[in-house]
Amino acid sequence: MEAAYDPAAKAKQVLESMGITNLPATHLDEIAQMQHIRVGKQNLPDDPKLSGLLLFCGEKRAILINTHISNSGRINFTFAHELGHHFLQHTPTYYLDGQRGFRCTVEDVQNGGRPKEAEANRFASVFLLPEDQFRLAMVGSALDYTLIATLARQFRVSKHACCNRLLEFTREPYIVIRSRGYAITEIRTSAAARRKLPKLESIPQGTFAYEAITENKNQDAFDEIDAAKWLSGSNLPLHLYEWTRGSWPDNISMTILRW
Repeated sequence: MEAAYDPAAKAKQVLESMGITNLPATHLDEIAQMQHIRVGKQNLPDDPKLSGLLLFCGEKRAILINTHISNSGRINFTFAHELGHHFLQHTPTYYLDGQRGFRCTVEDVQNGGRPKEAEANRFASVFLLPEDQFRLAMVGSALDYTLIATLARQFRVSKHACCNRLLEFTREPYIVIRSRGYAITEIRTSAAARRKLPKLESIPQGTFAYEAITENKNQDAFDEIDAAKWLSGSNLPLHLYEWTRGSWPDNISMTILRW
């Protein structure tokens, strides 16, 4: 069953109906209370893949957020994601021991591979990072790790969510590649860079990203790289720049390409 509402339109409608013109992340508890949704936050280290639950019991609703990964931005995004399932009137997909609702994994909240999870992510992104506020905050700045971190703190979201929203509004060609070890887990692009990167499953050898992952060492800034290392086709950009940083204890990294 598809969403009863368009996720982006519904997020905007919730913001407008509540008169929220400041930081949306500060209103999550208020919205849940108005919707008669009980909210719990609990450290569940034995279930590290769980990000959040939206549970149904008759007409009652409850949200449970796993705080095992103590990142307030990710917690806020998970909260908004579960509210997205509620406002979009999604039919429950989770049934266990008489409970029904949604069991959302870390993968669901980050990448939204399943349709309903992608819709809930879209709701959360538009709700927490409203276009007018977000565009104003990013104007005049280039997409880099400093901007991502600054806006993530400002809007109280994860860097992952902030970067994805930046790519929506960035006019210049940018590609963001996320990886675990050398295996590529996600690729996102700005509109100007779509279809410029071939299908890749792993970080190419000879790139700065490969070197950074091998040495578990961040790059300090963008460095120029031979475009052929990453891109394909006859119309390669003359100057391609690459910047990789990682959370090395977790074996994950992110590479930004621009030209």
